[in-house]
Amino acid sequence: METEYFRLVDLLLEQDLGLTLESDGDPNVQLVSAHPIEIEAPARWLEPRTLMLTTGTRFVGQEKASLAQRQLVRELVDAGVSALGYGVGVVTDTVPRALIDEANRHHFAVISVPAQVRFMDVVSRVAAAAKTTDSMLLRRTLQMQNHLLEAMASPAPEADLVARLAGLLRSSVVLYSEVGDVVASAGEAPLHLIRAQLRGRTGRLRFRVGRWAVSAYSIAPGGQNYWFAVASKRHEVPDPLAAPAVEVALRLLNTIERSRYRATTENRAIRAALVRTLASGEIPDLDSVIDRLEMLRFGRQADLRMVSLTAANTYDDGRWTLRSDTLLDALEQDVVDLAHDSRLPLLLAQVDRELLGIVPATSSSVDTWIQNLQDGVACGFSGPFTDLRTGRERVRDAQCARRAATRSGSTATRFEDVGISDWLLAGRATAPTSRKAAHQLAPLIDEHPDLLDFLRQYFANDLDVSATATQCALHPNTVRYRIKKIEDILRTSLRSPAVITEIHLSLECLTPD
Repeated sequence: METEYFRLVDLLLEQDLGLTLESDGDPNVQLVSAHPIEIEAPARWLEPRTLMLTTGTRFVGQEKASLAQRQLVRELVDAGVSALGYGVGVVTDTVPRALIDEANRHHFAVISVPAQVRFMDVVSRVAAAAKTTDSMLLRRTLQMQNHLLEAMASPAPEADLVARLAGLLRSSVVLYSEVGDVVASAGEAPLHLIRAQLRGRTGRLRFRVGRWAVSAYSIAPGGQNYWFAVASKRHEVPDPLAAPAVEVALRLLNTIERSRYRATTENRAIRAALVRTLASGEIPDLDSVIDRLEMLRFGRQADLRMVSLTAANTYDDGRWTLRSDTLLDALEQDVVDLAHDSRLPLLLAQVDRELLGIVPATSSSVDTWIQNLQDGVACGFSGPFTDLRTGRERVRDAQCARRAATRSGSTATRFEDVGISDWLLAGRATAPTSRKAAHQLAPLIDEHPDLLDFLRQYFANDLDVSATATQCALHPNTVRYRIKKIEDILRTSLRSPAVITEIHLSLECLTPD
């Protein structure tokens, strides 16, 4: 079993010190001691595996300071010194560029020490840790966990977690889903080449991809399968460092996935319950519902629309079967994600074989949302409403509009745009139905009342040109001319059975003046 020892990365994990690795060096090197030293040719006074500390005082006043800085790095590398700590804020505010450049050439570690941190604190921390290697693994795990836990507060916790690990290990880190998609990555490793090595394999793997040494682990946080890989082209991350890092990452990923699933499930259930309450129209505590809608960015007593959505089995070219158990689950996730991207407040619930939802009636985001719905979706909107107790009627309106959208092959239809037949099927009262009929025939009512009377005669004669001509004392060509003019005014064809039905019903429902 490999003997565990104190490493530079353990010192970097001491968050109260605030040390930062500035060069492209190996953070896994062993540290046995730390010494502040400012004299010329310091390497002869230092043992191997030590951390030299300097403020750069020896370079002050030198004409060729950069050459001296490069020479210092070479001396330390030859002497087996593990790293150089540079105290910033004393001579220079940052670590000199020449030091970092030369350190990068030798893959030597240079760290910056903040001005408020005393060198003796660093010395004592290294000395104490180097003597207690028996608890090093536990100590390192706790330090990593404290550092990585901060990723939990990020809007994108997986990406932040991977970035923090990459910084700690000074390596590339990547998280793949079970189908090989990159969930999050940090660094410059060849992601597609690494993924090719993981295909069809499980467990813990070690392999090389060109100059990259890769350690990969198959993990399943929250019941979902992932690959977690660490890659470096300068050093292979040793077990004592990689093992606790992966262990901490696995635990945090489990927490992230479970928290996200729990929050998503709870939010989905709460929103669905609110939609079902509104759809029923039976609201025992109206003020509470109004307060919830306001909290969900719908405004207070704002105009709303009920929405009904369905999708064909060919939705998303059938690919929905790869990511969801049911078509409604896939449709719900897609429209919710699209609403989030469109900044559209949307509440949804699965009811029987459709999605019922609530959206703001006047939001400009509704049009953006509709335009980006995938092919195969049929969406119907009720008319605007503010009375929350009229939910049952609004559901019928939305379903009616959705059926109209399906018949016409359009993605979405608003109830105010449906035909009079759909309006009647929705069970609307006489007065609003008459207003709907008047709206559909408005171009004739407002500007051509004579043609409206002619149209009544034409329908009364069963669309027979000769019979209409005889009854109206007109030449048949005049009848045909008037029919063509009516078609132009209404922008439709009186040869379509559907249009004939709509106009006939509108004439029947139109309230005489």
